[in-house]
Amino acid sequence: MKIYVSGLYGGGNPQPGVGIVRSVRQGYPDAAIVGVEYSNRVSGIHFDELDDLWIQRPWGELDLDSYGERVRDVLDAGGMWISGSDLEAMWLGSVFPDGHRNLLAPPMAGIKRITKPVVEAASGLPVRIPPYLSTENSDWDLHAFCRKHDWRVWLKGPYYDASRTPTWDAFTAIRNALSKVWSTEKLFLQAHVSGYEESVMLSAYKGELLGAVSMRKRDITPEGKTWAGDVSEVPPAFLEPLRRMVRDTNWTGGGELEMVRDASDQLWLIEMNPRFPAWVHGATIAGHNLPALLVQAASRVPAEAAPALSAEFTRVVLEVPVRPDYPLPPLPEPFAGAVGHSMKHPSGLTALAARLHKIDPDMLDVALDSRGGEPPSGVAELPGSMVADIAAQDFDAMETPQYIYLDSTAAGLFKQAADRAHRLSTNDVEVISGYSIKTNPDKRLIGQALDNGFYAEAISLGEVQAALQAGFRPDQVILNGPGKWWPAGLMPRERMHAVFCDSIADLDRVVAAVAAGEMSAKHVGIRIRTPNITSRFGIPLDSPTTFGKLIAAVKRLPTDSAFAVHFHMASSHVGVAQWWHLFESMLRWCRSIETLSGRRIEMLDMGGGWYPDDWHADETSKIAHAVELVRAMLPHVRQIASEPGKALAQPSMALAMRILEIQEHENDMVEAVVDASIAEIPMHFWQPHRMVRQCAETGALQPLGRGKTYLMGRLCMEHDIIASGVRLPEGTRAGDLLIFCDAGGYDRSMSYVFGRG
Repeated sequence: MKIYVSGLYGGGNPQPGVGIVRSVRQGYPDAAIVGVEYSNRVSGIHFDELDDLWIQRPWGELDLDSYGERVRDVLDAGGMWISGSDLEAMWLGSVFPDGHRNLLAPPMAGIKRITKPVVEAASGLPVRIPPYLSTENSDWDLHAFCRKHDWRVWLKGPYYDASRTPTWDAFTAIRNALSKVWSTEKLFLQAHVSGYEESVMLSAYKGELLGAVSMRKRDITPEGKTWAGDVSEVPPAFLEPLRRMVRDTNWTGGGELEMVRDASDQLWLIEMNPRFPAWVHGATIAGHNLPALLVQAASRVPAEAAPALSAEFTRVVLEVPVRPDYPLPPLPEPFAGAVGHSMKHPSGLTALAARLHKIDPDMLDVALDSRGGEPPSGVAELPGSMVADIAAQDFDAMETPQYIYLDSTAAGLFKQAADRAHRLSTNDVEVISGYSIKTNPDKRLIGQALDNGFYAEAISLGEVQAALQAGFRPDQVILNGPGKWWPAGLMPRERMHAVFCDSIADLDRVVAAVAAGEMSAKHVGIRIRTPNITSRFGIPLDSPTTFGKLIAAVKRLPTDSAFAVHFHMASSHVGVAQWWHLFESMLRWCRSIETLSGRRIEMLDMGGGWYPDDWHADETSKIAHAVELVRAMLPHVRQIASEPGKALAQPSMALAMRILEIQEHENDMVEAVVDASIAEIPMHFWQPHRMVRQCAETGALQPLGRGKTYLMGRLCMEHDIIASGVRLPEGTRAGDLLIFCDAGGYDRSMSYVFGRG
């Protein structure tokens, strides 16, 4: 009996080959086991249980047709082949679409039915699929997905690699890297599921389930890979639908379903692998030798029994002698200061991925919807008012780069917010809106706030003066922030609407200033920071000592001012669901503060940081629910303030720029130099921008979708790349106009003068 086993990589993210060899050797001590590899850098080739080696050229250099015939000869001669590599299994499936009696790997039809993230073949199992979104969708939609899931998301490649992307700049960087490595733009985002990780491993032959075990991870590596686990029987409720799945897919070979069990005992299927997992021999230790069962079914030669040594297993690191015939290769030349060798894919699996795309462009695509339908366009839709405002501009007379004020868009957004506040107000609780001047101090936006009955929210005395000069009265001003006393000498003596303190020291200073007649406010309050939240702002509630000092300070507040609490956490940063969770947590802390201090909270400021779509789309019901929560938990509150500054300002301006030069490179990659830069669009690292091109001939606005173009800024700075992965419409040339929408918030207020002479 001769058995070929591939996937011998044994690094920190190991393949299963060595474990398969150990298990097969236990079941068939006299078998000839041949290790198959595509690099002499793979440490598993030195494992002493291998009787022979079949080392091939790396995947990028192999003649796949010739190699396929050689594999066929091996199988026809009676050799059995167990694949320990996903991509090799896929390639074998393309060579043997109907399988082979001695090929112990799944057929291509079965592999296509387990493509992640949908894993269509597993639809009958008692599992759910975490929410996901293809990166072929627009950046606008991808950013919304990340916010919806509190930035607890994974960006995943179609075959290997998964990375947490907690910020937009991390997402864009990892997307560019994975797309390049795996030769595809078809990646996907998937929501993180909190819980305990567990797997089900199976062994099957020609649609018959031979055996299956369940494993819970008890210790993991920094990459999240199994280091120790416990093995048990698969419950009947899972085993029977698993048996049907194996039959429906005519599965042959090993397989692993990776799952997470959440706090409610729900199983979430993360992915299914078309091979045995790297922990395969851990199951053999527990008495479940699934590779031997596979060989037994194919050969009809009974395997030796696998004694159960323990229900738990762990790993250790062992040094082994290097085979004399395969000495360690020399280190590569340390070009550009690099030392060593990347061992993640030493056999050229990334090259194989590119070649498989050419063999069958649809073979390796991620399955995102088993119902079919049109693929995403990658183009974000623009509101009608925004299109009309842009179309009304005289770009021929405009020097670029130039910010564009979108009149009707701004007016509509401010009116919508004002109407919402009016609808949510009751006889008991008034809902007001505050415009955060720091978001964009443009006088036109401040004027819109004044005209629509907003309050002015300021973080410095300079902003207070800007509000007063625009027409706001002092009693329409809300002052907060850590630098509210700057610049000195500008503090109004008239009574302001509210003053919030960012620290206990700030609170003591405000109390002293009010007592000395240096300032006055209808509401004096505190900004609080809920526990376990990383922020430099607000009074922390984590420490009992600090909380005790806070209660003592609140008791010293002036009695002729109402007590108020300010809660501000940017929902665009922490995520929408997380924001509402923190809001409810904050209300519970407020009740404790009321009880311990003896002061009733009469005003609550809900803070800002809202992304436009999250605020405007359909949030009335949530905000109405928030008002009801406040009324139920803090019955003395008479006023609730919200600060949708970013949600209003960001869509109210765009940035026009012109293309200076177009540079075409190989592999369809294009670099277009524009006259704008990170000086004018500094927030491109943190948020996407909807982009359009104005056709030079017709004047029509053409939205930009996903592509291979990088928009390079005019500055001599390495990181002045204001957009990547965009597609310029056909016929785009130097001199054409591009418009970056959604640039009216911090893009405008944080822009700076640089590189203009």
